[in-house]
Amino acid sequence: MKLFDDYELNLLTFKDDFKDSSDFLLKELKTKNSRMFLACMDGLVNSLLLSQMIVEPICDFDKKCESPREYLELLQTQIVHCPEQNEVTTFDDAYYFLMSGFAVVVIEECSTALAFGVQGWSRRDTSEPSTEANVKGAKECFVETLNDNKALLRKRLKTYHLKQKQLSLGNSARTPVAICYIDDRADKTIVDEVEKRLKEADFNTVLDYGELLPFIDSDVKSFFSCVGTTERPDVLASKLLEGRVAVMVEGTPFVMYTPYLFSDNFSSLDDYDNPPFYSSFIRIIKYGAFIVSVFLPGLFVAVGTFHQELIPPNLLFLIATNEATTPYTLTVEAVFVHLLYEIMREAGLRLPDSIGHAISIIGAIVIGDAAVSAGIIGAPMLIVVAGTAISSYVIYPLYESLAVIRIIFIIIGGVFGIYGLMLGAAMLFCNICSLNPFGVPYSSPLSPLTKTALVDVLFRGGWRKLVKRRVRVTNLEGVSVDD
Repeated sequence: MKLFDDYELNLLTFKDDFKDSSDFLLKELKTKNSRMFLACMDGLVNSLLLSQMIVEPICDFDKKCESPREYLELLQTQIVHCPEQNEVTTFDDAYYFLMSGFAVVVIEECSTALAFGVQGWSRRDTSEPSTEANVKGAKECFVETLNDNKALLRKRLKTYHLKQKQLSLGNSARTPVAICYIDDRADKTIVDEVEKRLKEADFNTVLDYGELLPFIDSDVKSFFSCVGTTERPDVLASKLLEGRVAVMVEGTPFVMYTPYLFSDNFSSLDDYDNPPFYSSFIRIIKYGAFIVSVFLPGLFVAVGTFHQELIPPNLLFLIATNEATTPYTLTVEAVFVHLLYEIMREAGLRLPDSIGHAISIIGAIVIGDAAVSAGIIGAPMLIVVAGTAISSYVIYPLYESLAVIRIIFIIIGGVFGIYGLMLGAAMLFCNICSLNPFGVPYSSPLSPLTKTALVDVLFRGGWRKLVKRRVRVTNLEGVSVDD
């Protein structure tokens, strides 16, 4: 609904819509030119800025204007010296700016209001990242305020090519969302498609980035996501320089970016601070940890159930001795232990830190030892689960996917043996290769092979090689962005 020309109607509408809102502030002002009222939300504005930059200049202005429109223009150009100004013509826009920390000024006989940015809500200071720990890198992360996050990114990328396009999503309560990209690196088709998908998301309001993630992600059904997340400005800056597109959401410290590749799960910021030989060694370990976390429990169950001839006699005798005292099959035992582990992990994660650590220790030591002593599970199975759990944490971005895939492969190994595992592995890797976010193969640069990009995939090359490469995600082999 548009603002009225009638001052009393505008005033009555504002008061009626916020009649039970104790944080709504409204003050009527009278000048030589006209009446007006100023509206804002307590706690979202800086009271000192509001008084010094808006109220006092308006009250001190004594020049006579010929029309309300002239007075409006003077408010914008001469009277109020606020750098962030917006013209408002509808009540919905006025209320959106009020909720965003603006002060709205409505003038008599004028259907256009002015919104001045005087934000001053409490905010969390930039601290060390909690989910992307590093040893030698920066110790700052994104926060819950969108403007602060945009500033942190701008501080990292001091170039006019960095674009931060802001949208408002939500039908009943709009949430600010920013699309970030480097215009001479990112493909315009990807940027437009991301914006289109965000606008097509039909939400009453957006409370967290996870609500938007499925709309940006690929349509192909998979355990793997084609949208990455980070809470580090330096990581996001490096991704944007590779031609990716990021999405920031007000109220969350995590930023999404796409296209996200499978190889991105195995790299970290510390790789570029350590010597190339050590970083390459760590990456090989990460790829090995992925194989172990996916296939080890299923392989143990398959070999122990159907292919005992593959196990050395001494080891086979040890496993058989331990498993003879347990009442369950290897398949049931493996599923049970993994589910028990996930329960203990979730309990330790959701409880307060002081209690969560205790739960984890008790679960790992007391319950595990008691289960083995009681003959419910075998010691070899406990070792396999422990090794698998530790391996899954090495590649933490894939933890949620691997937790489910691991149980599926246990069941396949227990029913079909090692041949079923081979078929399941083929289907898994085919699914990885089938993902094509925004025309960029999820499995690139390994499949299709891009030789120029391999210097920073399986192994990390030295900086003398890295500075010479000009690889962008849209320049990899097999990319067809137009599709």
